[in-house]
Amino acid sequence: MLTSALEIMVTWTILGLEFAALLAVILGFGWSVYRLSLSSARSTRHDGYESLRRDLGRSTLIALELLVAADILRSLVLELSLPNVSVLAALVAIRTFLSFSINVELYGCWPWDRQKFKSATESPEHHGAVG
Repeated sequence: MLTSALEIMVTWTILGLEFAALLAVILGFGWSVYRLSLSSARSTRHDGYESLRRDLGRSTLIALELLVAADILRSLVLELSLPNVSVLAALVAIRTFLSFSINVELYGCWPWDRQKFKSATESPEHHGAVG
């Protein structure tokens, strides 16, 4: 009885994570287009493409992380077997590679070099501040 209740709870959690990933992509796209339309309406000189790419990339990263969590639950809790764990390892490796690639595209540096990106994009009055 307890095992089936736990399986049902985990199954619903997995479905919820997958639905949240889908929502992250859909809402992220909508938010990105909305911000693009606002920025183009406010100024004649803007870099809308870069802003759109950055916003879409962020929502894609969130969706990838949610999907990895769902795959981990599915493979390790519901269907624990060597072939499923092998598939999980491949999926996590692919999604990790995608996450790193998207991060590099968004920020122009590796995730562990993000401090360099932040200091390069700070305004001139903040360069002397210690933080």
